[in-house]
Amino acid sequence: MKYIFIYLLMLAPAFCLGQNITGKVISQNNEPLPGITVSLVGTRLQTATDDKGKFSIALVSGSSQLRFTAADMEAVDLNVTDRKDILVIMKKRTSKLDEIQIVAYGTNTQRYNLGSVTKVSADDIGKQAVSNPLEALQGRVPGLTISSTSGLPGSAFNVQVRGQNTLKASSALISPRDNPLFIIDGVPFAAQNSNINQYNSVSAPGDGGIYNNSYGGMSPFNSLNPQDIESIEVLRDADATAIYGSRGGNGVILITTKKGKAGKTDFNLNLRSGVSFTGKSMPMMNTQQYLAMRREAFANDGLEPNAELYDPGYAPDLTVFDSTRYTDWKKFMLGNTAHNTNASASVSGGNTNTQFRIGGGFNRDTYIFPGDFADNRANFSSNIHHSSTDKRFNIDLTANYSYDKNNSSGSPNVLSAFTLEPNSPELLDNKGNPVFDYKGVILDGSYAGGNPFSYLKRSYSITSTNLSANLLTSYEIVKGLTFRTSLGYNTFSANEYSNTPKVTLSPNLNPVSSARFGVNNLSSWIIEPQLEYRKTSGKHALDILAGTTFQRNSSNRTDVTGSGYINDALLGSISGAATTTASDAFSEYKYNAVFGRVSYRYDSKYLLNINGRRDGSSRFGPDKQFGNFGSVGAGWIFTEESLIKNKIPFLSYGKLRASYGITGSDAIDNYQYLSRWSPARYPYGGNSGYIPVNLYNPQLSWASTKKLEIGLETGFLQDRLLLSAAWFRNRTGNQLVTTQLPDQTGFTSVYENLGAVVQNSGWEILLQASLLRGNGFNWNSTFNLTIPKNKLIAFPDIANSTYSTIYFIGKSVNSVTGFSYAGVNPETGLFQFTGANGQLTSFPEPASLGKLNDYSIIGNTDPKFYGGWLNSFSFKGFQLDVFTEFKKQLGMNYLAQVYSFLPGQEYNLPVSFLERWHTPGQQAEFQRLSSQYNDEYTTASNFLTSSGVYSDASYIRIKTATLSYNLPARVVSRLGLRGLRVYATAQNLFTITNYKGTDPETQNFYGVPPLKSISFGFNLNL
Repeated sequence: MKYIFIYLLMLAPAFCLGQNITGKVISQNNEPLPGITVSLVGTRLQTATDDKGKFSIALVSGSSQLRFTAADMEAVDLNVTDRKDILVIMKKRTSKLDEIQIVAYGTNTQRYNLGSVTKVSADDIGKQAVSNPLEALQGRVPGLTISSTSGLPGSAFNVQVRGQNTLKASSALISPRDNPLFIIDGVPFAAQNSNINQYNSVSAPGDGGIYNNSYGGMSPFNSLNPQDIESIEVLRDADATAIYGSRGGNGVILITTKKGKAGKTDFNLNLRSGVSFTGKSMPMMNTQQYLAMRREAFANDGLEPNAELYDPGYAPDLTVFDSTRYTDWKKFMLGNTAHNTNASASVSGGNTNTQFRIGGGFNRDTYIFPGDFADNRANFSSNIHHSSTDKRFNIDLTANYSYDKNNSSGSPNVLSAFTLEPNSPELLDNKGNPVFDYKGVILDGSYAGGNPFSYLKRSYSITSTNLSANLLTSYEIVKGLTFRTSLGYNTFSANEYSNTPKVTLSPNLNPVSSARFGVNNLSSWIIEPQLEYRKTSGKHALDILAGTTFQRNSSNRTDVTGSGYINDALLGSISGAATTTASDAFSEYKYNAVFGRVSYRYDSKYLLNINGRRDGSSRFGPDKQFGNFGSVGAGWIFTEESLIKNKIPFLSYGKLRASYGITGSDAIDNYQYLSRWSPARYPYGGNSGYIPVNLYNPQLSWASTKKLEIGLETGFLQDRLLLSAAWFRNRTGNQLVTTQLPDQTGFTSVYENLGAVVQNSGWEILLQASLLRGNGFNWNSTFNLTIPKNKLIAFPDIANSTYSTIYFIGKSVNSVTGFSYAGVNPETGLFQFTGANGQLTSFPEPASLGKLNDYSIIGNTDPKFYGGWLNSFSFKGFQLDVFTEFKKQLGMNYLAQVYSFLPGQEYNLPVSFLERWHTPGQQAEFQRLSSQYNDEYTTASNFLTSSGVYSDASYIRIKTATLSYNLPARVVSRLGLRGLRVYATAQNLFTITNYKGTDPETQNFYGVPPLKSISFGFNLNL
């Protein structure tokens, strides 16, 4: 009896099991789907489809429902009581998790990606009335800070990914070595984010002085048409960037242009026109206020204003100019309206084997200044893709060309024209030429800026062309094994012209007309053969990539100056100059590398990535030319675990990921390890000679950045709410920096590796939500927030270095040192400061080598947090998109520029200076005025290097607001169209800030802030 009972127990499972159910799972394109999880609802039984999409599972008595699931497919539930051989069709998920992202040497999705990659799509870019694609990224990507340097056409943008990694020679400058790597369609952009101009102009007035180092020159990215861009991906962590080796230390930005799609030929036309203008700014003194300010300054100095040119009391604005005349120069110069016109058109189409796209565009931006100035750009783009019938051979050819001409003025003085006396006389004669004499007063610069209207006659133009082409071919040797080669070429050429006609110079200064001609040619070519193997078997997915890189960059620059023209009509030709001087420079950079990546996925929930790269650079000596970089990343999609999937139904997606790796940098000037000589520019004794350029330094080697990141990504309510949070820590060591040398050596500085380590860490949060959906109304929202922290964690022997008063262990590398401002002394009327011993003094001791003295750390200019918030509302055919950018930061206020002059001299001041010191015992915001270089000048100089010129520069800005309407299908059909969308969009609509100055982003009182713009347009599809 006992044995019968045991036998029955052994047969019990057989009584519970019913028939086997077999079947096949395919996609909507009739392709088999391997790796699909097939589970029996209510039990723990499950299986997976094989390579042909087939499966087999036994039913359990009492259960008749199968569930088909996969990470990137919509789940399917199916009752199978009386069915044996079934066919299941699954749809691709439409969640943002499954959108294709461009990553290094391939594509991925957010669901399976282990790196920090953020995508800004063509739809996001197209809703912004911008001419530079960098502006379209502002506030939209965690970990990415982008700030404009000016609101003028073609101006540069500062770009950083996850903070400042390198040390700088001066805390006042932005290090170009912190720019990320820019790649366009697989080709490194030759110009990267460097300035393309050699000469000063209105848009690029140069560093120093009243411009406060905030201008960055002309941007090469103004040559790109945002309407041609399909997506921009920003890669930040080690998993995403280590495969780029030394080029990815500061992050990577991938720009992908639009490609053709199979289907009916499509014609797309987008036209937009709008106006731009400056917003509210600080008013300047009127004539009465200005004259009272000037008289008070002379009275404080014990002087009487007079018209004697070399007398200390010389004041033509008080004694000669019309005291009843008033011109608001700020409004006159900056209060005008600029116009924008943009047109883009494209034709695309093709069949399953061949697709194409051809596009063209035109953009025109005028200036807000009086005068016929504008930036005009024309673009052409093309792409063709072809694949063989068996899909084993593929070829893609992409080419983009642009022509841009920016016509402005070579005289930046127009930017400070509103410092002119409000009672200044007429500055142009009846022929439109600058006036340099008024009632015997010489207007040659002895007063505020000379004659700023010279800018109308001083021509400046920069004409740039950009050609980028990429040929990508691939062939599947055997199933899963593909060989591909990417060949890319980019050339960027900028031709500059700047002149100074004699008519713009005072006849009292023996004027000589001159002209400058400059050429800046940059080129880059790259060849990258690759071999990739992909294999999916059951629950296993393997991807192995190996490749090599051959890259060459070259730069060729010339500068020719001509002077002594006998006639200004000849200024356009160098042959008309009596005297010419010329200089040129050429440099070449060669880079070779081998790289590899192994990606493994098991059961759609366990993820592993390993990247490796060995780089070779021509910037280092023979024993230091090669460096090794790599990363490892792992992830777990825990919502694919049956326990979590069945017990927490509202959690539709969850992934833990982590990565660690080493990237590097060779971002120094070429040939720095060599001992070099160059021809002397000026002859000696009638003979030419040589001068040394730099010292022999064979020990120069790679900087390295160690990147660590841990991230959590979650999705709720069928991915209607996606939340991701990442903590990162980057440590950059073996810093490549310039060190100052004593003048006796014959060199001012030398590059070297320092053992200093800079750490950037922080949190990045991204929230994507579909808040309302249904009844024709949808509300989608995207919010991102970055909380960064920068500090110097190591610097051997810093106390004895030239950096001892710039950098401090445990503090940000963007720390600001200076005097601690303590207001105005009510008795003397002079600025005062808190010394090192706590005493108040108007004459503190500045820092010296190795000693702070009365200096202290007064803060840092790192953002405390920043981000953006996008809200999209749609109802039937209407859609409203509002994007808000915000940033919490300390910045330089308007006083940093105002006190570049001595308040009280012949320069107009903001109305706020009415709150100045007048009498002893008075509590005032600003010190007493003076027209002379005395104690007031000394204390004003101290104020310039104090905490008084820094204040809160935080802001919340409505960056973009777009209202659009898609005409109903029946109306569009009657018009013979596929689609018609009309829209209105506004940029920089308004800003909420307590900033002391014109704009908290540019932080330049005498500059042009980001302009407000309003545009109207339509998008048509045929």
